[in-house]
Amino acid sequence: MPTPLGHGLAGIATGWAVAGVARESRRALATQAAILAGLAMAADLDLLVGAHSGPTHSIGAAAIAGLVAALARWPIARTRVMIGVVAFLAWATHPLMDSLAPDTSLPYGVMAFWPFSTAFVQTGWQVFLPISRAYTAPGFAGRILVAVAREVAILGSLTLIVWRWRARTPGAPTAR
Repeated sequence: MPTPLGHGLAGIATGWAVAGVARESRRALATQAAILAGLAMAADLDLLVGAHSGPTHSIGAAAIAGLVAALARWPIARTRVMIGVVAFLAWATHPLMDSLAPDTSLPYGVMAFWPFSTAFVQTGWQVFLPISRAYTAPGFAGRILVAVAREVAILGSLTLIVWRWRARTPGAPTAR
């Protein structure tokens, strides 16, 4: 499973690709990026209740997040509809990314299609490195550093490319 940094970068890149980059001020840009990153990382809050990789890692949870964001008019896009779509997609990057990394704990995979299915999904592709929560295990810090470097190389580059492309696009969203 990717690190929170990797999840955050994926959410930002996806949100900016769809909605554009907030250009009114640095504060608007920072707010938009923080919300997109938070949406992409939020699925892992299930760790606090010991139910990791369940319904929070699904399109159902992404739909709920999109609805909440649209109703509250979070400043990530121009219209309520686009806010909902962007929030949905930012959240949905989380189960997608988790399915692109080896899972080292049962149940393997994520419940990506909840509420339509409670099956756990894992692609078998190893785009991202597995992240262990065994903080005291020998070599933990080195493995995390390698995983973060890989995520920054892949997702940081993608985020930068999207930012450069969308920051110049006329009509980028006003974060309202």
